[in-house]
Amino acid sequence: MCQSVDKAFSQFAQLVNKAADGAAQALGQSPEKNLKAYQELEAKRKAQKKAQKKARKEARKAAQASAAYRSQGGASGAPTAYRPQSGAPGAAPAVGSPAASPAYQAAYAPVGQPLAQAKKRFRSSWGLTASGALMTAAGGAGTVVFGGAAITGLIMGAVAAPAGVATAVIFGLLTAGAVTVLGLGISCLRKASRLKALKRIMGNREVCNIDELAQRLQLSPKATLATVRRLIKNGYLPEGRLDDNNQTLMVTDNAYHQYLQFQQAQRQTLADQQAAAEARAAEEAAQAAAQAVQQARTDRLTPVERAFIDRGQSALQQMAALNARIDDAAVSQKVTALEEVTARILARAEEEPKVIAGLDRLNDYYLPTTLKLLEAYDALEEQPVQGENIASSRREIEHTLDVLNSAFEKLLDDTFQELNMDVSADISVLHALLAQEGLTDGPFDAKP
Repeated sequence: MCQSVDKAFSQFAQLVNKAADGAAQALGQSPEKNLKAYQELEAKRKAQKKAQKKARKEARKAAQASAAYRSQGGASGAPTAYRPQSGAPGAAPAVGSPAASPAYQAAYAPVGQPLAQAKKRFRSSWGLTASGALMTAAGGAGTVVFGGAAITGLIMGAVAAPAGVATAVIFGLLTAGAVTVLGLGISCLRKASRLKALKRIMGNREVCNIDELAQRLQLSPKATLATVRRLIKNGYLPEGRLDDNNQTLMVTDNAYHQYLQFQQAQRQTLADQQAAAEARAAEEAAQAAAQAVQQARTDRLTPVERAFIDRGQSALQQMAALNARIDDAAVSQKVTALEEVTARILARAEEEPKVIAGLDRLNDYYLPTTLKLLEAYDALEEQPVQGENIASSRREIEHTLDVLNSAFEKLLDDTFQELNMDVSADISVLHALLAQEGLTDGPFDAKP
């Protein structure tokens, strides 16, 4: 109902401009006090207009001076953002409050922003004040008049029962309606008063903490939040929004968009941190699994067997380092093949330590000799003059690498000899059992 009356009286809101602010306070007071309150209000408004005019004049002078300074070769740059000191009127929220985040702090208005631009964030409260004042006056008068008539009807009811009771009932209903109008008027006046107070508190700011608003409005945070929600719902804060925690009021789309960007950045940061934590956990799990496998292999090897594997791994690392220093691509490819077959031999020895007994010459002679040949080839390759003797030696080493590859492959195959014998024995026993059961023609009929 307040909104309907507000729209109805919006056309003559300017006519009650001077008397509207004192309407709620003047009700029930004497004419002398009303006149005094009106004079004080007028004086206050004149002082505010004078201060605003002076501030705009100083801002224009500062802008002109800055432009002149830049045109003379001075430092250029945009005006810095206004950051009020904590504790002063219009100050930024204190550190630790929800409005102290970077997104909120970035929302404060720059220096020199016209007050008219800030007023666009709030709808005018004049229509609401006028409608509230009229409803309060009408409701109060109706309450007095209709209430008196209802009391008179009750008194008459004691004398002439039918007519008096009917009169009391009719005027009682009218009194209830007048009281309702009075209550709505007072509610509209209270809403208008809080809207004006909120406008004064916000000033040029775009965000404000609910706790600060509650302190300045002298209300509880719960009541302040309810008031802000009603003002937003009724359209008196066209761009007003609350954050997700209902702890900060934003009165511009700019502040809200920065808040959304801040939230998106937070979500992205949390996602990145979670992904990094999962990656670290996966890496740690993989390292732990590899260490567990390595420890299991180490535990089942004797010190002699472990020393054999370590010596072979050391020789393999030296071979890789020498291979990196060789420039000839063909020779490097042969060394790479030799590295691969050597690694397979060592892996087979670690998997089946029993084969180490047949690999005694690998660490004692084969690998040391191979390293010696590779060192010699590297030295010959670095000679600035490639004579016949150097070329002949390089060819012999290259041929020897081919021989070593074939020999190491045969050595790797020999490590599976015992396994082959075991497989053959198992197959023979299997065939014999199948023949005994009549499942095959005979133990010697099956051919591989």
